[in-house]
Amino acid sequence: MRLAVLVGSFPELSEKFILNQLCGLIDRGIAPEVFAAMRAPGGPGAKGHELAGRYGLAARATYADLPRSAGRRLLEAPGLLASCLARDPASALRALRISDYATAAKNLKTLYFLEAFAGRRYDILHCHFGPSGLVGAFLKDCGLARRLVVTFHGSDINGYPRRHGEGVYRVLYDRADAVTCGSRFIRDRLVANGCPPGKIRVIPVGVRLDEYPEPSEPREEGLVLSVGRLAEAKGFRYAIEALAALKPRFPKARYAIAGGGSGRAELEELARRLGVADSVSFLGDQSDLEVAALYRRASVFVLPSVRGSNGAEEGQGLVLQEAQASGLPVVSTRIGGIPEGLVEGETGLLAPERDGAALAGRIAELLGDASLRERMGRAGRAFVAERYDVAKLSGALVGLYGEIL
Repeated sequence: MRLAVLVGSFPELSEKFILNQLCGLIDRGIAPEVFAAMRAPGGPGAKGHELAGRYGLAARATYADLPRSAGRRLLEAPGLLASCLARDPASALRALRISDYATAAKNLKTLYFLEAFAGRRYDILHCHFGPSGLVGAFLKDCGLARRLVVTFHGSDINGYPRRHGEGVYRVLYDRADAVTCGSRFIRDRLVANGCPPGKIRVIPVGVRLDEYPEPSEPREEGLVLSVGRLAEAKGFRYAIEALAALKPRFPKARYAIAGGGSGRAELEELARRLGVADSVSFLGDQSDLEVAALYRRASVFVLPSVRGSNGAEEGQGLVLQEAQASGLPVVSTRIGGIPEGLVEGETGLLAPERDGAALAGRIAELLGDASLRERMGRAGRAFVAERYDVAKLSGALVGLYGEIL
């Protein structure tokens, strides 16, 4: 089976789930070739994932080198179009059909990927995120892939159609042989947007259990941890509000956030205003090994996600499964696909979104009861081993490939 996997930026620090899936396929004897729109930001001091290096994923990648600047793309377009016309005139002209391939054609992604594929053909083309699936629909129409699989992750169905039109994925839904997603929540959103229900399979992104061993040393009492981009939809401001409410009862409570993003200054100002700046640590981007070490240190994990103003809503929340795999009890919010990714009352607790006081109450239940934390931690690891083990999920994906072929 010749398999191509199409992604955006690669290997992206915030998309460990794609690396997990690629390596799970490699473990099953499949050799995926990766096609990426652009290279992940790098340079001296840049964080990366040990897993990518161990499996040699960079050597499997072909880059379309799509410029981030729209102006640069327009400057390069004449030469790119001429090159594609020389190789495959019909496909080069098809690449310009905005009426079919929507934003992928408008942003010239179709041309850049046509050049990157250079006539190579695959049995399966698996695209991550809806916008990449539009490119996949085009490449299938060009005869470069026999079958098309598209995986939706969250913002690509929660927000993208709102910005670009509810019919933006019309051709994708028609051309795809299978559409996968990580939760029933996302499945329902896809159906509401027009995806045929019979094409959809709920196959979550998984966790490599060996990367999250139980801690060999005692956890740090009072340490509350979050992992994620510093963006509105992650709701970290409500966890900072919760910390301020917790301090009178738990004076040693501390809050650490691992992740980068443009929202840091606003969150730092909030912590200062609430008088907890000395108890909040912004750790910035962290590698997979560093995040795993943080899971082993913390006492409670919190993912205070909210529905973003742009429609963003958590589709699965893989960090919840990573934390549970580490034996860490979790607290999160009752939105999107989050409730499907834990067992409420057994592996974690849920609170309403945008409610710092309610979030503080749930965290307090755990900080104040070591035996509850231990019990939930054990149950969480067992839950993830049963439902989110990447080895099992890779088997389901390979089965899907075989079925559609």
